[in-house]
Amino acid sequence: MSSISSSARSVEEIFKDYSGRRSGIVRALTLDVNEFYSLCDPEFLCVCVCGNVEKENLCLYGHPNDTWEVTLPAEEVPPELPEPALGINFARDGMDRKDWLSLVPVHSDSWLLSVAFYLGARFNRNDR
Repeated sequence: MSSISSSARSVEEIFKDYSGRRSGIVRALTLDVNEFYSLCDPEFLCVCVCGNVEKENLCLYGHPNDTWEVTLPAEEVPPELPEPALGINFARDGMDRKDWLSLVPVHSDSWLLSVAFYLGARFNRNDR
């Protein structure tokens, strides 16, 4: 797994981080769309708890190095970075594939902006 965190120390580095994460998400939704779609199968990752099967909330992460990953949300509380939309896998089978693939980028764009603003909020006037 690539690092989800970022060590951006300037506005330019935040933009580079944003661009890399965005490229990874675009790649997941275009070039790697079949792999992405299969990884988001609601039955793919289930946990058995007391005899009941519970489906896990999966997230699409874009990484600063232009890669992507579908995985569980970070376990640390509070998370190191804002969390992407939880449970992208649940709506998948209840929707047309094209409609579902159009919905995921809406949440991904919001997440990308929240990460960029989160990283930028650490800067003082001189850093900006």
